[in-house]
Amino acid sequence: MRLLSVAAIAAVLVASPALAMPDPAAGLQAMRELNLVVFDTLTTNGQEVEGRTFVGQLAAANFTNFGIGNTSQGAATSSFDVLSVVGNANGSFRLKAGYQNGANGIVGTTARVGGDVRSIDFNTAGGVNGALLAGGNLTGTFNINSNVVRYGGTAVSGLNGAVKDSSLAAGGANDVAAGLQNQMRALQANLTALSSQLATLPSLATITSAANALDYSGAQNGYAVFTMTEAAFEDPNANFDLLFNGMSGGMTTIINVLGTNLVAQGNVNSKLLNQSVIWNFHQAESLSLKGFHGSILAPDATVSNSSALEGSIVARNFTLNGEIHLGTYNGTSSFSPPPSGVPEPASWAMFLLGFGALGAILRRRRVPLVAA
Repeated sequence: MRLLSVAAIAAVLVASPALAMPDPAAGLQAMRELNLVVFDTLTTNGQEVEGRTFVGQLAAANFTNFGIGNTSQGAATSSFDVLSVVGNANGSFRLKAGYQNGANGIVGTTARVGGDVRSIDFNTAGGVNGALLAGGNLTGTFNINSNVVRYGGTAVSGLNGAVKDSSLAAGGANDVAAGLQNQMRALQANLTALSSQLATLPSLATITSAANALDYSGAQNGYAVFTMTEAAFEDPNANFDLLFNGMSGGMTTIINVLGTNLVAQGNVNSKLLNQSVIWNFHQAESLSLKGFHGSILAPDATVSNSSALEGSIVARNFTLNGEIHLGTYNGTSSFSPPPSGVPEPASWAMFLLGFGALGAILRRRRVPLVAA
């Protein structure tokens, strides 16, 4: 079989789109815009998620609420929808499109589901109508009211108001699932890269007890990084609020928590921490939380909560047993370098050409073995 020359490979690369690279800065921006990101399955039983939600699959019960909140609560301006589900949205949920706590703007009006939708109660407020765009089938009961519902597959009989749109189905011109899959791949890569980056930042100290305030004297550029042991995190007598007594206004705190299977026993109660603290569980595979304030970054963990979480949440799987409240992360970006960009195709081509030239030199230098 004839092999492609290096020049031919280079020509192909020059004509190809740029290769996407994980971008921690983009991951941090996603935490400003999304209140909950679950790479695989979000399991719910009632409760609510404020702000914007992006999940792989939804297994909902008892009409979990999505989309409550307003811009004054810390929901950053975003192109993300109120609810995005890459695969199927099973069970029952309630979409609060246009619904707000207060009168200071809404977080969005549209839900997008790549697969099937089982049952939805579509509420609106203030005369604002919403939209559900589904790539698959509508398989259950719907309360559409005056909102827009379009689907790419089939719909159960008796469902009035929904409109068939084949372009939304797999392979269609407006393939919902394909678009969401691309977004999720980018989110997972970027947020995982962010967690890894935070874990490598120089730590000012290791927290072995939550009894004393953290020492911020060595903090620079508006942020401070600390490491927390597994034992300190799981201390049943811990009052984590004490840690932040010395944190000045405008300061961001990053706490890299060690351990793979973690159960929080203590509490974090100060709402002042919601948007300025990132708890980075970069080693965690499972994480059980009570009420907690500050953003939770656990890209490889199955997470559960028993009461309200305040801040941006990132998990591989999540079982929702308490509400998730705004606002999203709103601290500094100074610890994260600006997007490095993607190597241009021409750069990859030059790399391969150089590599090919090196190979040619090595081949010329190779000395044939002579049998004795």
